[in-house]
Amino acid sequence: MAKGVTEVIAIILLLLITVAVIGFATGFFQSIVTTGGQQAQDASKATGDRVHSITIKNAGTQDIDTAKLSFLVDGSSVTCIPALSGSKSPGQTITCEGITCASGDAITVSAPGNTVTGVCPSA
Repeated sequence: MAKGVTEVIAIILLLLITVAVIGFATGFFQSIVTTGGQQAQDASKATGDRVHSITIKNAGTQDIDTAKLSFLVDGSSVTCIPALSGSKSPGQTITCEGITCASGDAITVSAPGNTVTGVCPSA
């Protein structure tokens, strides 16, 4: 009888270990998917009621191809002047010039794997 109880306890322990490993792996990979994509922090410089530039920082772990970035003001695409090209390493900043928005407009910056939305500051 003792032999049967030991086998049951061993199976229960193996199941608990398996569940714990799956839980850890799920949490780990979910955080990689969430933060592994290129993250951008937007910071705006405002003059009057217009924003002249949007600066974002590559807070991710991979280079960002600046040609794949898109900038939107209230859902409308805006073009950076001059056009962005090349790539930026983690920690580097990217500045998009020539942006115009009114106070309270939504500013959205999209990169592969991440989108950040902010609000155009008031004057």
